[in-house]
Amino acid sequence: MSGALDLGTSLDTRLPFDGPVVGGVALAVVVGAPMTCAAVDARSGTDRADVMALSTSALPVGWILVEVAVIRSFSWLQPAFFAAGAANATAGYRGNRR
Repeated sequence: MSGALDLGTSLDTRLPFDGPVVGGVALAVVVGAPMTCAAVDARSGTDRADVMALSTSALPVGWILVEVAVIRSFSWLQPAFFAAGAANATAGYRGNRR
């Protein structure tokens, strides 16, 4: 988002408004904020922590799927964060079943 990492002109043209700023802000709003709320709930030990973990874990998984469709490029980070979201969803599901 800051421009410190050069994505290249071919990738930049596939991003909304031909740059990473809108995508970075959207990532923070769509994935970062809800996942932060889930982490705070988990740390606090609230009753809804498992439900939050389960529901917000779909966000990074969905983000990765949309990202691959939009930018049509592959990075090792995509399967890593996809797996992390799936693991978080599994943990939330297991906790919610108690």
